[in-house]
Amino acid sequence: MQATPDDLSLISRYWGKADPAYPGEPKWHPLTYHSLDVAAVATAWWHACPALRGRFLAAFPDTAEHHLRAWVLFFVALHDLGKADIRFQLKAPDALAAAWRVVAQGDDHEISSQEISAFDHGHAGIAWAKLEYQCWLGKLDDAIELPIWSRWENWLAAVTGHHGDFPSPRYEGLQDIEADPVLIDHDQAARHALVAAFETLFLQPVGLSLQNLPPPCSLPARALLAGFCAICDWLGSNTDEFSYRAPNQTLADYLRERLAHIESSRMLTRYGLLAAAQPYIGFSALLAPTEAPRGIQTLIDGLPASAGLTLIEAPTGSGKTEAALAHAWRLIEAGAADSIVFALPTQATANAMFERVQAFAAKVYGEANVVLAHGKRDFNAGFQRLVERGQRRTRQGNIEASVQCAAWLASSRKKVFLGQIGVCTVDQVLLSVLPVRHKFVRGFGLNKSVLIVDEVHAYDAYMYGLLGEVLKNQHACGGSAVLLSATLSTSLREKLLAAWDSKAADDAANAPYPALWHATGGPAAPLTVGDEHRPPRREVCVECLRLPAAYPDDDLRARIVAAARNGALVAVVVNLVDDAQRLAREFRELVGDKPEIEVDLFHARYRFADRQNKEAAVLKHYGRDAPRGTGRILVATQVVEQSLDLDFDWLITQICPVDLLFQRLGRLHRHEREWRPPGFETPRCTVMTVERDDYGVFELIYGNARVLWRTDVLLNREGMLVFPKAYRDWIEQVYDPESRDDESEKIIGGYLSWKQEQESSTKKALQLTTMPWRTFRDQEGEITSLTRDGEMSLSVLPLTADGSLLDGPRIEDMPDQQLAEALNLNSVPVPASWGKLLYDCRIDSEGPFVGCYQLVLSLAGGGFWQSRDGNFRYSKEFGLEKIRAGKPPPE
Repeated sequence: MQATPDDLSLISRYWGKADPAYPGEPKWHPLTYHSLDVAAVATAWWHACPALRGRFLAAFPDTAEHHLRAWVLFFVALHDLGKADIRFQLKAPDALAAAWRVVAQGDDHEISSQEISAFDHGHAGIAWAKLEYQCWLGKLDDAIELPIWSRWENWLAAVTGHHGDFPSPRYEGLQDIEADPVLIDHDQAARHALVAAFETLFLQPVGLSLQNLPPPCSLPARALLAGFCAICDWLGSNTDEFSYRAPNQTLADYLRERLAHIESSRMLTRYGLLAAAQPYIGFSALLAPTEAPRGIQTLIDGLPASAGLTLIEAPTGSGKTEAALAHAWRLIEAGAADSIVFALPTQATANAMFERVQAFAAKVYGEANVVLAHGKRDFNAGFQRLVERGQRRTRQGNIEASVQCAAWLASSRKKVFLGQIGVCTVDQVLLSVLPVRHKFVRGFGLNKSVLIVDEVHAYDAYMYGLLGEVLKNQHACGGSAVLLSATLSTSLREKLLAAWDSKAADDAANAPYPALWHATGGPAAPLTVGDEHRPPRREVCVECLRLPAAYPDDDLRARIVAAARNGALVAVVVNLVDDAQRLAREFRELVGDKPEIEVDLFHARYRFADRQNKEAAVLKHYGRDAPRGTGRILVATQVVEQSLDLDFDWLITQICPVDLLFQRLGRLHRHEREWRPPGFETPRCTVMTVERDDYGVFELIYGNARVLWRTDVLLNREGMLVFPKAYRDWIEQVYDPESRDDESEKIIGGYLSWKQEQESSTKKALQLTTMPWRTFRDQEGEITSLTRDGEMSLSVLPLTADGSLLDGPRIEDMPDQQLAEALNLNSVPVPASWGKLLYDCRIDSEGPFVGCYQLVLSLAGGGFWQSRDGNFRYSKEFGLEKIRAGKPPPE
């Protein structure tokens, strides 16, 4: 189907962008030109990025590259097909009059203003295509012999869904237009002409036509294309780059001009989407001049520089992070990826990792687009301008691409997917498979990146269900992932490999430690290091104390204070924030008003801005370079067990699952030192456990009482941990799925209940991934309630009575682009169980604070802010505290 001059004249009468405040003439931009602006971005990006081409070729297998490129550009150009409809054109009647003619209500149509305002051009685009495609092709569809629509549907859903969802081809009332038949026929002819024009531009030069079927488009391929198209549309809608033009050029000439501009202005580089990586020169490039690769690091340069899943199992402090980054660098150099997304369990661990990744980025990219998923630093200036420009509304209102781009990017946690290197919590990664708007932009960012997930042992069944879907999508699009852990059970390893359509090789039942697994589909055999690179033998003396509620008694508290007075850096790790807050107060009372030793507190229930300061102080006083000789006591929760480079002389911890215990022990005598305090020259750990086999609240926290009991038994029986042997032996004994003769009926029954809950959580996660996007909103206050099944899944925003932040401005006075960041820095994560205590807090149903509990506090003196009902208080030192249980909500 060849586009004729009459066709081109017809389609030039439709506007695609319109803004009466545009600083120039005309005040509108032709639909054909905007379509080609977006296609030009897609063309330039395709040509410049081998990793991008590789992802598409993997997602659309058995398709020649030049044919795939033609189909991609053809459909990207059709992304705004639904704008060729009088209901959309009437959104800007002045632009319609300038482009074609005045279309007056009463004379030409009886379309209501409400119908015009509500008209969804994305949804209409695929719906009109379903009704008209057989006319475009000049033949009927035979669903059995020639299933044309089944090939076209996912392609069209991807590009017409560029505003955030995948629309259905069913659009109620689409054909019920109360307008002059001349207008209706005009629109139909225009849609036909658009398809013909883009067939001429993109398909015919490579020998294709509409008579050919596009390649099969799987669901992962659809998501990849949708994310690509959305970002191209955001850039192609930026009037700083693509000024409005009158329709006075041929489409081919216009496309060539726009492509020349993109290339000559280095537009994709300026917006941070492209960056040239330095050549990989060996692992030593990531080390200090006096260091050499060690342990698992020695295996990295021998891995194939091609897409796959890499599992790294190695002790804490053994350089897994550098190993993962080195492998990612090799993949980027090989064109198998163009960026890195580094996901960690918590905001604190992500924050700590950011500093390390910045140094890596400087070596790989020089000046790279490095993004921390929370914080205002280091995001490309070009994209910042997109955010600012998007604050101005055009005639398209909230469906304008630049407005949607601004809204999406204004949340700093989402920017992570558009940098060369992004650091975020794993929640942001899991949202790529959940039913939230623009999830496919996250997915696209992951597909073209090396996804690195640290502490992969640290999640629950619900999160593993979501992570499995992420890995499946990554595999389907030819992406890469690196998963890191010191403590991986056989069952969890098998689950992760299965997500990549792989499994452990038959001889891997007794896998060595440390180990590296590289899966590309099919069996994966473990690689291990030579004897000279194995971790040295490390013995940790274990003392078990059975105490009421596993809480320090007077004797233990006195021992801890005495150790600190003798110069020891002591950590006391408890499982509940409430216990940590209480214990820190008790230690401060014990050491007196003018203490010679300091007592520090660190947990997760702070505003993030305060937590950052707490984390910095902890690293300063207990980190690798902390001063030694003056003792201190740190009371902390699980936040210290992940990704923080801390070094304690003595560790006291409440009972916890063995893998998490090993993580905590990774902070005990972490570094070789010439001096340790007397009595602490060798590693010592004191484990506080319950008096009987009733783990109470600890079972609620960790779920599996059998894991706690087995850990407890081993600790009491052995009295000594020997690493690295314990990493395999103890993990496998504790997580062995078979019951043991010495387990009580209560322990076995609790395990069976927990197992059933885990299966239910996994099923729940998988069900969520198949729901329509309208089910949930991607709002900062609701993220963890979607990605985490329980603990710390609510967000609380402390405010004063006049709506101000505790030490900041009124939120109503803040610019829109700062609100999301204010929420990031000032909200406090709390357990889901707090929902019944926060019943009288305001929760917005719309806007940036949707799903966030707004807790009103007033200054109470002594650095504390207290709620009106007296149930809660907040301080920068202790965080958010429950003072009392509070009254129940009204009936």
